[in-house]
Amino acid sequence: MRITTRLRIISTATIAALVVLAPVLIWSFIEFESAKKDYALAEAIKVNFFERTSFRDQYFLYREDRARVLWEKNREMADRLLLQAKAQFHIEDQQDLERLRKNIEDSAIIFQRIVNNNEVLRAATGNRHVYEELDKRLFSQLLLKAITVRDTSTALQDTSARRVEQAYKHLTIIMGLFAVMLAFATILISGQIGRLIRKRLAPLHDGAIIVADGNLDYRIQCDGTDEFAELARSINAMTGKLQTFTGQLEAEIAERKQAADALARSRAELQRFAEISAHHLQEPARRIASYAERLSAQLAGRLEDAQTNLSLVYIGQQARRQQNLLHDIERYLAASQPRGELKDIDTQRAVAEILESMAGRIGEAGAEITLNDLPAAHIDAPRLKDLFTVALDNAFNFGGSERPLRIIIAGERQGDYVRYSISDNGPGVEAEYRERVFRVFERLTATSEGTGIGLAILRRVAESTGGRAWIEETPGGGCRVLFEVPAGELS
Repeated sequence: MRITTRLRIISTATIAALVVLAPVLIWSFIEFESAKKDYALAEAIKVNFFERTSFRDQYFLYREDRARVLWEKNREMADRLLLQAKAQFHIEDQQDLERLRKNIEDSAIIFQRIVNNNEVLRAATGNRHVYEELDKRLFSQLLLKAITVRDTSTALQDTSARRVEQAYKHLTIIMGLFAVMLAFATILISGQIGRLIRKRLAPLHDGAIIVADGNLDYRIQCDGTDEFAELARSINAMTGKLQTFTGQLEAEIAERKQAADALARSRAELQRFAEISAHHLQEPARRIASYAERLSAQLAGRLEDAQTNLSLVYIGQQARRQQNLLHDIERYLAASQPRGELKDIDTQRAVAEILESMAGRIGEAGAEITLNDLPAAHIDAPRLKDLFTVALDNAFNFGGSERPLRIIIAGERQGDYVRYSISDNGPGVEAEYRERVFRVFERLTATSEGTGIGLAILRRVAESTGGRAWIEETPGGGCRVLFEVPAGELS
């Protein structure tokens, strides 16, 4: 059975019981309110009696007409209260009401006789003792009637009080039953739902954990027709689709992994082929250059054709250029991989050694080199040497101008990286070409020296370490090559 159906049945039964109990509760409340009104009316009748007694006593003490008038008005109020009570009180109170009404009427008649006798007594000149005796007897009769009225009104008030108490008890009992039934229904529904949920939710919870752990072959038991069974079937359907999708995804991943492995092997073989080719092709270029020099030396003074001699010189130059180009290609291919141990290197010392090895070139260019303090770097030594060699070659090749060449080498720590810069006072590089010069075989002028690979090598080395490389303009209009590599620590 579906949970909603069970809830509907329980709710319907609860509502039916409440509907049966509600009229009883309403009747009890109405009865309680009616009893309270009866008690209030009985209390008003009793208060009216005591007021009338007060007016009666005032009249007998002072024989004032004002007291008589108030007594008569009070009696009129009593008549109205008795009429209201006759319409409002229960049947069992009607006898007492009738007796009370009769006694009040008798009291009125006696009181009127007393008033009349009092007027006669005032005018009488003889036989006064007869009228005085009659006045006393009438007063005694009026007192007896007053006692009867008092007792009857008190009895009516007591009866109304008992009825109020009884109605209050009934109302309290019925409200208690109402609350108990409501609480019982709530507890019953909560207990039923709680047990049902615990019973039906446990397989779903356990199944979800099993599926989440990776067992996509597991299926949750889904017997029954309630919402939990529908949820279990939905989870099973989702698990089936997930299993199918996972199988397809695993097959696709395996296929892509195979393709990636094949591509990686092809790239590795291609790079290896390129490295071997670049290495082995340097030897023929070196031999061509060597034989061109030997041939020029052997034919020196024997060739009268200047064009032939110039051709031999050109062959040697191009052979050396090809050799340098192949060497730079080899360096570019190896730039992304360490060529030695990664360690903390004293960059200050390494650059000083590079400058010492370039002393001849520095002297030929008449260059002024300023070497500032350089922080240590964490990199392999061969690639650190390539970085500074490429940057210095760029300064020598493109920094020449009418002014003496000045090169400043500096560095600073930038968090986990160290930033080096090589600045010259040459013509610089225009902004639109500052990215272009980092491409392979890219040269801004056809007559410039170099192979067009140097800055590409520099950027590839820097980026392989997680850093970067770029070009800026110096304050004097020259070129500043900057690159970042991981920082090192020297003890």
